[in-house]
Amino acid sequence: MKTLEERIMKTLSRTAMVPEELLRRDAELASLGMGSLEQIECVMALEDELQIELPIADLRNLRTVEDVIEAVRQASGDAGKA
Repeated sequence: MKTLEERIMKTLSRTAMVPEELLRRDAELASLGMGSLEQIECVMALEDELQIELPIADLRNLRTVEDVIEAVRQASGDAGKA
């Protein structure tokens, strides 16, 4: 079974049409060509894929791939796990 991070990366790659090898944890979403619309689409895809709901307040703070991973971990109760 894939780890949570692998599932997040695969979903981000598929939804934003960004090659997985470009999705480093420190990569800024804007530098990957992800504008606000693509970010919303990615969040919706992650929520569907992982059966979670990300709080609206968290969405404004998503600047990097790491931010997305941490927000998903918080929402899924998987916080603090590597």
